[in-house]
Amino acid sequence: MSFRRRLALTAFAVSALTCIAPVQARTLPLSAAQAQALGIRFAAAENAAHIEIGTTARVVLRPDAQFVVAAPYPGMVSQVLVAIGQSVKKGQPLALFASPQMFEASRALAEARSQAELAQLALKRDRQLHDDGIIAGSRWETTQARAREAAAAVRAREAEMAAAGIGVGPRGEARMVAGRDGLIAEIHAVPGTRVDASAPLFRIVDPDALELDLLVGRDVPTIRGGERVEVRQRGAAGKVAGVVPSSDGTGAVRIRATLDTRGSLQAGESVGVVVHLGSGAASQSGVRLRVPVAALTYTQGKAGVFVAVKDGVVYHPVTVDATDDAFATVRGALPANARVAVTGIGALKGMLVGGQ
Repeated sequence: MSFRRRLALTAFAVSALTCIAPVQARTLPLSAAQAQALGIRFAAAENAAHIEIGTTARVVLRPDAQFVVAAPYPGMVSQVLVAIGQSVKKGQPLALFASPQMFEASRALAEARSQAELAQLALKRDRQLHDDGIIAGSRWETTQARAREAAAAVRAREAEMAAAGIGVGPRGEARMVAGRDGLIAEIHAVPGTRVDASAPLFRIVDPDALELDLLVGRDVPTIRGGERVEVRQRGAAGKVAGVVPSSDGTGAVRIRATLDTRGSLQAGESVGVVVHLGSGAASQSGVRLRVPVAALTYTQGKAGVFVAVKDGVVYHPVTVDATDDAFATVRGALPANARVAVTGIGALKGMLVGGQ
């Protein structure tokens, strides 16, 4: 066939695609001589049931691994009792804190405790009087109710102080305390400096609660969650826990991976990561193959490839998972050892359209 005729046939195929129905898998008779005349060549597809994607990840702390101790009231830090990197336990004093509002809260707690002690004494006295038949049952019930109210007031005041992160020392001094076990990662408290309410003063972290933050481009197969992740050089492993599109307009996705094995990872470093895409994800929607990007053809926006068979070719619709400059990863009802057409695609399109 002459070059002009082949060019005309290609132009006819492309123009005809705008008015045809969606093309399904079908066989096109094609002899070896015809394939040679039309300039059709085939290339072997690679089995991509298991793909390893190499990328870089940042080692970050999990959101639940961080705890901030903030100033509960406007006031002043008079003394810092811990240092950066120090291990602390929940309830351990971090700093001495002075504030008029805090003094008022401490006074209210002391008053509530005093009232509760008096209520307990009255309860003990009236229990004996009631058992001896000296007082009426109604008075005994009233005494019990007052004791319960006094105890509830103490619990409320103590909860207020605990929520504020304040503890009271043996000499009555107010102390900011740790809200959880961990390491002191940041200290913003400076003795003698006045601070506003809610100003962050200490950050406590759990150094073992790590995860990976990955950013992968749109030229990789779709990651849906649950895929295995490895940091081989550091002995760490885990799985993909969340996938969200990036907001930078590049089509990349941000991936969060939890760790089953921490290895020797440290928060804040960047490491090489391998993401494993197993065959399980591909089995739900057909075999996954890696083909030359030149093999892809599009009909009304739907991708497909021409696969060589005995005495012809078969057109197979496919789903494209990823593409780059040279190769595409596709899924579909394809033979595992498929050979796909990489040249002469226009002529094959013309034959496909002409047969409809």
